[in-house]
Formats: sequence, C-alpha cells, structure tokens
Amino acid sequence: MRLTGLLQTLRIMIGRPRLLSIAGLSALVIACTYVYFLLGLVARDAPGLVAERDVAAAPSIPAEATRTVTPTVASSPTHSGPTSTPTVTPTYTPISYTPTPAFLVYTVQSGDTLSGIARRYNTTVQAMMELNSLRNDQLSIGQELLIPGQRQVATPELESTNAGATAAATPTPTATATATAVLPSPTAIHQPTVAPPGVARSGQRPVVAFYYAWFGLDQWAPGKVPDVPAVPYASKDRSTMVRHVEQAQGAGIDAFAVAWYGPTVHNNQTETNFRTMLDVAGERGFRCTVDFETRSPLFHSQADVVEGLRYLINNHAAHPAFFRYEGKPVVFFWAVRDVFRGQGQSAVDAWAAIRQQVDPQHNTLWIADGADIQFLRVFDGHHLYNITWNPPANVHNTLSTWGNRVRSYSSEHGVRKVWVATVMPGYNDLFIQGRAGRFANDRRNGAYYRETWRGAIDSGPDLIVITSFNEWLEGTQIEPSASYGNLYLDLTSQFSATFKGAG
Repeated sequence: MRLTGLLQTLRIMIGRPRLLSIAGLSALVIACTYVYFLLGLVARDAPGLVAERDVAAAPSIPAEATRTVTPTVASSPTHSGPTSTPTVTPTYTPISYTPTPAFLVYTVQSGDTLSGIARRYNTTVQAMMELNSLRNDQLSIGQELLIPGQRQVATPELESTNAGATAAATPTPTATATATAVLPSPTAIHQPTVAPPGVARSGQRPVVAFYYAWFGLDQWAPGKVPDVPAVPYASKDRSTMVRHVEQAQGAGIDAFAVAWYGPTVHNNQTETNFRTMLDVAGERGFRCTVDFETRSPLFHSQADVVEGLRYLINNHAAHPAFFRYEGKPVVFFWAVRDVFRGQGQSAVDAWAAIRQQVDPQHNTLWIADGADIQFLRVFDGHHLYNITWNPPANVHNTLSTWGNRVRSYSSEHGVRKVWVATVMPGYNDLFIQGRAGRFANDRRNGAYYRETWRGAIDSGPDLIVITSFNEWLEGTQIEPSASYGNLYLDLTSQFSATFKGAG
C-alpha cells in the first residue's frame, strides 16, 4: 500500500513540470530506497523458508518406557522389498571438523603430589584417580596424568608443602614439567579397511553401537536435548550416514545396531534409512544390524512381529553388510518382556512360539535385553541396554554379575550363550517432558565412560555394545558434540583397541 501511494505521488509530480526538479526527484529517491529495502527483506527470509519446507513432519508415536523417539515421515509408499533410497541434499552447510583439546596430559615432576595437582586445576583427588585408573595417590617422576575438565595448556607448579604422597625423587629429576593437550584425529583422514562380506573387521571381538536414524533438523532446537551434535543433521541425509560410519570406524566400532520399527515403509523412516545405511556400510567395509523394537508403533499383534522378523531375515540379513558373529546374522532385541502374548502365554513362551515360526534352527543369533536370564531359553545371547540407574549402581559389579549369569546358564544347560557387555558415557533424560522418574548421571568428563569400559572388559564379554552412538534424547551419545568435541570417540578408540587386543 505504501509503495503504491508513493508511485501515485511520483506520477502526479512528474505531470507538474514546476515540481519535478525538487519534489519529483525527492519522491523518486524515496521510492527506490523503499523498493531496495523490501528486496533485502525477501532475500534475507528466503533461505529460512526453504529450510522449513525441507524439514519432514513427525507423526505421533506413543512414548516408550525408557526411550523416546521422534521419527520423521518417510516419503516412499512402496513395500516391495529393499530399494535404494534417493540421496537427499542436506539443508545445512557441511563443515570440516577442527579437533579441539579434549583433556590435558600433565607430566609429573619432583615434588608433585596428587592433591597439589588436583587443587591447581580445580578438581579432586578422587576425580584424578578415576580418570587415570590410579589405585592410590603415589606418583613417579615422568608419569603422565590426565587432568579432568581442562582444555588449555597446563603449567606445572611445584607443591610447596609435604602433605600427601610426593613423586619419588631421582638424581636427575626433570627440570620442567610439561603438559600437552590431547587432540583427536580428524575423521577425514581415516582410510577404512574393507572386510570380507559378512565378517566384522575386528574378527571375533567386535564392538557395536546402538544407532538412531529418526532425527529431523528440528530436533536440535534449544531445550529439546541436553547437548547438540557438532554438526546438526537430518537422519535421512546420506552424507550424515557416511560421516557417522567413518567416525565409528575411526573409533574402532565395527557395526551399528539401528533401531528398527519393521518393514512397513509408509511413515517409517527407520526402514528406508536402514536400507541406505546398509549400502553406505557396504561401500566402506562397515556392518549394520537392527535393534528390533518389540513394541514398535507399527506392530499390533504377535503376527506382526513374526512377519517383521521374517522380512528382516529373508531380506536385510542377506545383505553383505549385515553384521554377523561367528558366521550368523546378529539381531538385537529391545524390550523383550513387552512382546504380544497369546492366551495364557508367558513372555518367554511367546518368543518361543515366534522363533519356531521364524528361525527354528537358530540360523540367526538373537540377543535379548533386560533383567531376566530365562529368556536365554529362546535367545542366543544377552545384554543390558542400560547399566546407568537411579540410584547409581556399581557398574563393574553389575557387568561382572551378568557375565557370570550368562556363563552359568550356558554351563548348566550344556549350551553356548553369548554375553554382550554394555558401556555408556552417562545418562540424562531430563529434557523428555512427561516422563516419570527422569534423572541424570554425570559424565564426569569421560571418567564414567572409562569406568564402564573397564567393567565391561573385566566381565569377559564376547562382544561389547555402546549405548549409544547418538541417542541424544537420553543423553547417552558418544557422537561429537558441542560440549565435548571428539572426546568420547577418542576414548572409544582407546578402549576398543584394548578390548580387541585382549583376545
């Protein structure tokens, strides 16, 4: 309306020669300025409007007991078997990773005490001992210590008091203590080694990570998750899957166990994205399996579960990149106690009936979760999805106890069952609105993750599974983040190498 008025005024003034020289010229300048301003607003807002159109809408999915999901809508309407999902151009600008110091390495010198170092770097003796796996506070000259929570170069300072244990002196002590920041290696330089089809590249001591492929770009809005990815993404983007696979390989992870709602394609990107993930994994010598969601919102009966498993085994498990252990395709199962049951059936009986229809010869390897060892009557192995509880438990004791239970069951029944030990970086579901019993377990800048890894390795597992690569809603992710950078991938690389080297 304002622009139209100005144009009319200009037309009138041009028609009056006496006013053209002053008023007409002024109106012309004002009109041009206004048009330029409007064009600037359009140019500024256009990218946001395009991005908003690219974000898929999320269907209403019932909340589950301990995991909340926000899957976005899949566009393909077919259900005729595996097909290649078209590549989607990301709506964000990909960036290269610039590693940041994850923690400091402090070299002990003569006169240092653990308490003095802890005070200098505003931490505690207990945190130092946990992060460095120390059994006591005795130090030795030249010993390297990780400093919790520190990301700048540390400057040594001699302890002036004799309180606490001091580093043992030598005739020629180090003149100056040094501290260097540990930098994670960029994933871009990683060259994956292609493994034979169907065999995890670590041989018989694989490391698997739970993976979630149901995020949209709107998931990373403020207040939705306790931390955000270093690179925000939509799970459907092939480039995202490539980046995640390469990051996992660089950290010594052999396979993703991808949360899967079944073979239905409509409104189910867990299926369409899993197809793409298998192809991406196959191109890079990586492996994928599924974490079978027993109470998927797309399953409505025991028959649906049977058909879903039948499709999985006959189609996806035949893919060269599907994860296998000792030659058999592996399938993880979530919430096995919640299976649909027939009249008078127990949960174990229901699974026995399902397996008899789908895989009576146990040609695939089924890994149950939960706190009931009796499911091993049907399943081939056991794991605990979550080992971080409220109130906290001793994770070392938890993992050792369950490893022994699986081995005892095997011995008592004359069978071989697989023990899969779980590691976690922490837990935080405080951002999930409406969930009862929400809580958080402090990551302690990597100390808790180290603790779970040590407990897992000590429990003598056949495999190790990480909860999780990217479950952001419950705060269990090890994926590079805004808060921690590559810290958790670096720790994973260290401990996965220890686990595989122990075989």
